[in-house]
Amino acid sequence: MASSSRAQVFVEGPFSSKIVALDPSTGLADLKDAIARETGIPAEIQRITCGGKALSQSTLMGELDNSTVVVALRVLGGGGDGGSIPGRMDLVKTAKTHTWWMKEATREDPSFQMSAPWTMCSLTNEKLAQPVYADQMGHLYNKEALLKYIVGDEKKAHFTHIKAMRDAVEVKITVSKAKSEPGDHPLGWVCPVTGKPVNGKRRFYVVWGCGCLVSKEAVNQLGSKNCPRCTRELDPELNELVMMTPPVDEMKAQYQQMKTRNAVLKERRKAAKRLKKANKAKAKADPEAKSAMAPPAPKKATAKTDIKKIAPPKKKKRHLSAVQREIQENLKKAKKQSKVFSSIFLTKRDFENDERTASTSFISTKPRSMNALT
Repeated sequence: MASSSRAQVFVEGPFSSKIVALDPSTGLADLKDAIARETGIPAEIQRITCGGKALSQSTLMGELDNSTVVVALRVLGGGGDGGSIPGRMDLVKTAKTHTWWMKEATREDPSFQMSAPWTMCSLTNEKLAQPVYADQMGHLYNKEALLKYIVGDEKKAHFTHIKAMRDAVEVKITVSKAKSEPGDHPLGWVCPVTGKPVNGKRRFYVVWGCGCLVSKEAVNQLGSKNCPRCTRELDPELNELVMMTPPVDEMKAQYQQMKTRNAVLKERRKAAKRLKKANKAKAKADPEAKSAMAPPAPKKATAKTDIKKIAPPKKKKRHLSAVQREIQENLKKAKKQSKVFSSIFLTKRDFENDERTASTSFISTKPRSMNALT
């Protein structure tokens, strides 16, 4: 967000809506340079108007504070006025815009500029691929591009409100399995309630608490107390319905809603921290109250170390050699015979030993004396 010492200008054109913050003493040339840095459109082919009137070179940014300007594009040397205004397709190579869908579009296609914010990442102009994230100003991003912007050093003027991943929400998108028809979203996005395609012709909302993407028609039909997709109860204090790709005349109102929503969320986080700190201090000062508190729920054994603590140790299986197995079998056979006959080959100790000591037992090959029998 722009500070109070900088002039804030809302910029609209053949691209997603942007917010530029500049020093109030800077002129029109600085504004064009800022737009060129953000969009890749050279300053020499920009034609900026405000309220339907072209801006002069002597215009200062202080005069345009909180105003909306419109950028028209022209190809130099195209007409008697110094240039002709082209469409977005004329500037594909100049503006370095991704051309993954432009091959199928034509200059006369009016749905292209409406669909572009729904099909391209606002940061990189690359094709959107799930998971897709949305911010409170109605812009869509690829997750990888959003993470790189947050951890990177380069910051763009109209994305200064994004400082962490909590400033964006993952969008839950409904994809149609029906065959694509002219006018549908290239990726098959539709409203989960009405089945209408996301093509820029209808207004869509992202529910900030759950990330569901729903159309305005669905909200009108089912009401705004619950999410039309997941039926979760909405928080009226947060005004969770965030309009996607808002028109120019509603950008200021959405910007104020974002500031109000962030202030409420910030106050709630502070209140939760204060409550947690107070509970810790109370438990520390009163040991009896701490002992009276309900014990925490036992943790589930997820790691191998936890499983070892809970489960009893397994007995190791002994592996006997061939000689030991033979001795064990002979002992079993000998015990079944009479004691008198067995005493010729076995001692009294052999009868008392169990099978676990069979590996240390042995069979005597010499007959016992008659004294041993008596």
